Amino acid sequence: AVGRDASFLRMGAAAAREDPAAREIKNFLTQRAAQTLIFILETGRDEITADWLEDFKNHTGFKRYHGYGALKLDWDDYVSGLLREPPATVVVQMKRRGNGVGGWSKNNPYLQDHVYEYEEDIEPRKLAARLMILREEIAKEWQDDLALITRENDEVWRSFFEKAREKGVDALINMQLPSDVFAHDVNHGGTLYRGGSYDLLKRLSTLRASEKMMRSFKTSSKSVEGGVKAEWLERMMTVYGAEFEGDAGYAVDRKFLESLLSSSPKLITKEGSGETVMLSPVGIVEELLQERANIAAMWSSYITDIVGDHTEIQRALLTDTAV
Repeated sequence: AVGRDASFLRMGAAAAREDPAAREIKNFLTQRAAQTLIFILETGRDEITADWLEDFKNHTGFKRYHGYGALKLDWDDYVSGLLREPPATVVVQMKRRGNGVGGWSKNNPYLQDHVYEYEEDIEPRKLAARLMILREEIAKEWQDDLALITRENDEVWRSFFEKAREKGVDALINMQLPSDVFAHDVNHGGTLYRGGSYDLLKRLSTLRASEKMMRSFKTSSKSVEGGVKAEWLERMMTVYGAEFEGDAGYAVDRKFLESLLSSSPKLITKEGSGETVMLSPVGIVEELLQERANIAAMWSSYITDIVGDHTEIQRALLTDTAV
């Protein structure tokens, strides 16, 4: 667990007041901003600062992580912590020549290693400023991209019916959507990792929609029908939903939805009550996609004022500094 001092508790109050869903999407936004900043530093050949930022608050190993939930503390704790972190100096050692270095033979026992040391200054407050700029830029992109979820849902149905007509072949995949959003390489159609972030937004919204539907089915007034649907969706999540969590590949949501849609409708007789329920996977997917669109719209509303979040954090920092 990450320890929090009194100043972090004060800053964390903003996140504590938020709806858990708002906190989740802002934490994920901060994660992607940090990952983007690390990549920018690395491509600018500033690997020392990139490594320092990745190690900050024990996030070693997350720079290439394609998943969500990698931020180990709330978004405002992370940003304010970076603002409050004192400047640091990193001592770097580099072998300039010797065994196996600089063209010298690595098997020559008479060659001595020559190690060069230099110091690299780290300015966390400047990194925090860059991080906040990235959070604001990515939030604007996400508002555009989250609006595509409804069209994404339409594409699921178009592809489903196309495959039904063409014996499982869909030659017009993603025909309704802008191609630049789906590029997974860096620096394509916006900030770095935009395509990857969109893929993860689809994955996370599909997971949260599925979880919400399972809870809703279990508490349904039609208890038998709801129980049957909940059991089926839980089973499908167990069999086909393992990649929703952790560092996984792309199109996890699409593969999961296709698995649901490929299931045949069936009549299920509930043990005990003897009641028969018609289970329609297509109907469940229809509900799931609507819930996914609702979640995307809710997330979009939560990230409309990221600038205001940063103003609040900086105001708190000035207040603490003045005390």
